[in-house]
This record gives sequence, C-alpha cells and structure tokens, in this order.
Amino acid sequence: MWRPDRHIKSNNSGLTLIEILVVAVIFSILVTSLFTVFRGGLDSWRKAETILDMYQNARFALDIMEREISSAFLYQDSANTAYWTKFEGYAPLTGLKSNSVGSEIFFVAPIAGNPGKQDLCEVGYWLRNDNRLMRHYEYFDGTAGPAVYDFTKKADGTVDAGASDSPVASNVSALQFTYYYRNSGGGAAPTGSANSWNSGIDALTGPTENFDSNGNKLIPDGLPDAVGVSITVQSRDGSQSRTFTDLIRVVGAK
Repeated sequence: MWRPDRHIKSNNSGLTLIEILVVAVIFSILVTSLFTVFRGGLDSWRKAETILDMYQNARFALDIMEREISSAFLYQDSANTAYWTKFEGYAPLTGLKSNSVGSEIFFVAPIAGNPGKQDLCEVGYWLRNDNRLMRHYEYFDGTAGPAVYDFTKKADGTVDAGASDSPVASNVSALQFTYYYRNSGGGAAPTGSANSWNSGIDALTGPTENFDSNGNKLIPDGLPDAVGVSITVQSRDGSQSRTFTDLIRVVGAK
C-alpha cells in the first residue's frame, strides 16, 4: 500500500567542494615533488655530462702532447748548424703564430706512420684565438737536405709541402708551457724553470745556468728535462671551466 509520508532516499552521494579542493592540493603537492626530484636528477646528469666532456677533451689533448713532447729529438753534433734539429718554446704573444693567444711549443720528433721518407717531423702546439688547441705538423720527403725546421710557412707565404695546422681540442681558454731544467751541477734534480726555450742558443747563463745530468754546463741550452703543461678547458655553454696540468719528462734530455 502506498503511504504518502514515505520518502525515497538515494545512496549516490557526490563529493563536496571541500573534498575536491583537498584532493587537488594533495595531487599538486605530489606532482610538484616528483617534478622537483626529476629536475634535480636531470640537472645532476647534465652537470656530470658537462664535467665528463671537459675531462675527456683535456685528457685527449694532454695524452697526445705527452706522447710527442716526451719523444722530442735533438741533434746538434754537426759543425754545420743547418743540420741541427730544434726545440723552441715561446711565452704568450711572442711566438710564431699570428693568431695565437697562449704559449707555443715547437720541436722535432719521430712520428711513426708519417707519409714522408724520414721519421723526423716538425710538431708544435699552440692556442688559436677561437679557443682551439692547434697542432702544427710537417713531414719531409727526404729529397732535399738538410731539412729546414722553421715551424712556419715558406718565405713567400705559401705552405710547406706536408705542413698542416689542425685542431686537437676545442673550448680551450688557456694554454701554458713551463720548461724545467737543472739549475746546478753535480747531477742535481731539475729545479730551474723558464717560460720560454731555445735549444740553439745559450740563453740560460749566470744564476740561471743550465746543466746536464753529469754536472756539465749545457752550451747551447739543448733540451729541457721536463715540460709542464697547463690547459684550461671550458664547458660548451661556457658556464664551467677546469684547469688540468701535466709534467712531461723529455726522454732525450742529457
């Protein structure tokens, strides 16, 4: 029987506005926290990748310089100096390359597999004004003698046959070479240092005299006992930089 005072109740009750707002706030907090964690991880990954890229760039440059500088060869036994090989180091803005902004080093060393007919080649390193570490390289065909080790172009401005200057590393902002030698006789360890070098002259005299391992004065100065290399590498975006150093022993030094 139908009763007029009976009310039909529904069990489908909805969310109130306050409940919806509470859920939205909680969801926003979760999303913000997850985004913060994700962004922090992404930033850490980018920083690690940037540092790794700088280390790899510097390590490659230092490896090739260490391998070639350590094998620098000096021949000064002939009475004719035209047959002498050379080892030259220049302080910043005093070198052979017109667009150089750092120290420069040039020497003669045996380079295996070069296309010339003799092992000895010109090798050099310098920093170009576009932040590229450059490598000077020239091989010789052996048809003309003696070989002219000038580390530059010919007198008429044309490039020597077999000569090239090519980039080794990029994003390099500073390059410095320091030359270490024995400053006292008696076979003492190298304690003297200079920011330039010329194997063919006697520049180190008096209190800066250069000695060989037997305590004899070196005239001319010959090879340094070691070369210190300092190279500063920037990240690709320029936001970070690191300076890397190496001390390279010159095996052929007396």
